This record gives sequence, C-alpha cells and structure tokens, in this order.
Amino acid sequence: MKILDTRVYRGPNLYALRPVIRLRVDLGELEDYPTGKLPGFADRLLEHMPTLREHTCSYDEPGGFVRRMTEEEGTWLGHVLEHAAIELQCLAGTPVTYGKTRSHDLPSGQYHVIYSYNEESVGLRAGELGLDLIHHLLPPERAAYDPSPFDFRAELVSLVRLAQR
Repeated sequence: MKILDTRVYRGPNLYALRPVIRLRVDLGELEDYPTGKLPGFADRLLEHMPTLREHTCSYDEPGGFVRRMTEEEGTWLGHVLEHAAIELQCLAGTPVTYGKTRSHDLPSGQYHVIYSYNEESVGLRAGELGLDLIHHLLPPERAAYDPSPFDFRAELVSLVRLAQR
C-alpha cells in the first residue's frame, strides 16, 4: 500500500465545501485483504487509537467504524487510512470529522482517500503517519508489512508538537 499522489484543496472543491486533502493510494496486494481477512488487525489498530471506537462512519452512531472493520469481510485499508488520518488530527488537537474514500474512475486497487484538515501540515503528516501505522499493524506475511522499529507514541507526540507550532 502506497500513496501515489497527494493534493491539498484549500477551499471549496469537487470533494467538499471545506478544505480537504486527497491521497490517491494503491493498495497493491491488499486490495484482496479487507480488514476481515487480516486476523487481529482491527484489535491492534484499536489498541493504538482506542478513540476510533467513537467514529460513527456510515452507521451514524458511535462504533460504526469498528462495525465496518469487523462485520462480514470488513472494509478496505484505504477507508482505514481515512479514519486514521482524521483521528490522528483530532488527537493532535486539530479536530476534524469529514472523510470519504472512493475508487470511482480509478484502476483496480486504487482509491481516493479524502479527509478534512484545519492545519495543512498537520493534515498531511496525519495521512503519512496513518499509513506508517497501518504498515506496522499488518500481519508479517503481507508484502506491505513493515518490520522496522516503530514508536507510535513518539510519532504521535511529534504530531501534537507540530500542531502546537
């Protein structure tokens, strides 16, 4: 899974009437592995960001996002990246709520991950950190798994400091 393109929209745009960041991501082999096919992934993600339990997602009630990750086959990792980028900004003190992930008019396995931001640099870094976290939480047998040392708490503190600056 990798980011192919990043666009920052600073005003009303095709995707929303508010500033948003659009990441074009390619899931690669992970297109065949929604969260329901990644044993323990949702639990590991929630250990790092328990506040994701409050995301309503398409169900319009707290727990909706967790429900999407765990019901049936789950949801795709582009959608997980959207929620991670939103929640990381909230944890950094720049609360946002809007996001959408769509694959319309893109090659198979590619998605537009769109999420709002208040501070551009924080929003961009939240997307990068969300992707790093996903790579580290994947099962080791997945090609995108990153076995290098990763201190999520230290990275989150760094994001908070960026937001404070």
